Amino acid sequence: MPVYRFALALTNDLADADDVAQEAFIRLWRSRATIDWSAPPIGWLLVTARRVAFDRFRRIARELRLRPAPAVPPGLDASTIERFVDLRGQLAALTSVERAAVLLPAAEGWSTDEIGSALGISAGAVRAAASRARAKLEVDRA
Repeated sequence: MPVYRFALALTNDLADADDVAQEAFIRLWRSRATIDWSAPPIGWLLVTARRVAFDRFRRIARELRLRPAPAVPPGLDASTIERFVDLRGQLAALTSVERAAVLLPAAEGWSTDEIGSALGISAGAVRAAASRARAKLEVDRA
């Protein structure tokens, strides 16, 4: 379940989170001969889920660059769409560590120690990443 929640925090989409989590477990199964089973594989799974999600993001971004911009659907406020797209863009502009440091405490209630353990960095590095992320988001807001 932590892998799915982590994927959901990264993708913000239920179906994509399913796909990312499943792909992480498939890769774990395929790599089972090379995995160090003396420690829980959760760290490996989370790093793999992050890589799978970012591969998907790059593929989607490539596809979107080739498409014309969609028209605003009737009955939908254009400013609402702009704010949503703006927030998604701002979050996408953050590094993966910054995004995890901001989203996982809010969405999952994870502590900086838990995030640091999942990402293989110190809790101090997570706090610094969260601070940088908040500063970037505030600059974009102004």
